[in-house]
Amino acid sequence: MDKLNDPVFGAIEYNKEEKYWTKKIYLNIWGVEEDYEMDLMVKCDKNEEISDLQHEAYKSYLANLKKFEDGIPSALLSYYRDHYEDIDRAWNVDDELKLDVVDEDVLLSLLDIKSLYIDRKGNYGWLVELIWDGCQITFVLSGDKIRIYKGWAVIVMNYALVNDEAFGEMVYEKSSWKKWIKMDINGEKGMWIPVVADAYPGESITPEQRKNYLEYKEKEKDFFDEIPNALMNYYLENYEEIESYYDIPTKYNRQNITKVSLMDLITFHRLYFNKDGIRYGWLCGCTWDTVYGLGMILSGDKIEIGWKDDLFD
Repeated sequence: MDKLNDPVFGAIEYNKEEKYWTKKIYLNIWGVEEDYEMDLMVKCDKNEEISDLQHEAYKSYLANLKKFEDGIPSALLSYYRDHYEDIDRAWNVDDELKLDVVDEDVLLSLLDIKSLYIDRKGNYGWLVELIWDGCQITFVLSGDKIRIYKGWAVIVMNYALVNDEAFGEMVYEKSSWKKWIKMDINGEKGMWIPVVADAYPGESITPEQRKNYLEYKEKEKDFFDEIPNALMNYYLENYEEIESYYDIPTKYNRQNITKVSLMDLITFHRLYFNKDGIRYGWLCGCTWDTVYGLGMILSGDKIEIGWKDDLFD
């Protein structure tokens, strides 16, 4: 059935390709002149009915709109301040968005609320774009407080939230538990880096992954002291192969490369804990291999460097 007159959602249609019930809904908030027009998206696979949890989620959403109106401006400003270095690095923000002048009203004027998404477990939130740079963020509105995440996948793909005894607050996104930490890393200030504990849907973080995370935290400084040495050994041992498919600038050739300059070629992407409970380390980008990237296994007797897919599969 492609259309339904639901007792809570009213007249609603089914999107077969994306597998959700949908209709247009409207929202007037923060005194804007025109209502936000957005898509209501109620996740349901083929032959599933809209669940009682989803009905209750929508009722909760409607009942708490005033709370969201009051709470989102300060939550958004806090998120922006926390992520300012990353945002400015990527987009070179306009004068009105500089950290010393930006305010809640300016940020709210940049929001384009695309959808209200309700998953099968009754989690719900807004899928939002920031008009000034097209960045996608999610406001998860169900739960004990408003949470803001980069991207839309966090609620669209098997959203779950845990407060883990070792990792702290983690959300499930696609195929792993994840949180973001702010680091000064490799010469960059205020980088937001994902910490990822690999897991199949429905699986918890394992005791082995917790043990490895605590071990990493204890040894983090030692790892970063040793990484340049391990990278230099790898680079020189594989130099001819690297040179065969990467036009190495003179500054980085065998004669001129140093441990310091070599780090210019590396980008730290995520701290990864394999589901096997044994391996953990950094998944990185490198200028000489933009397809496969670079992996650094930190567990074990010494740091192991290689293609990330080979190391962590």
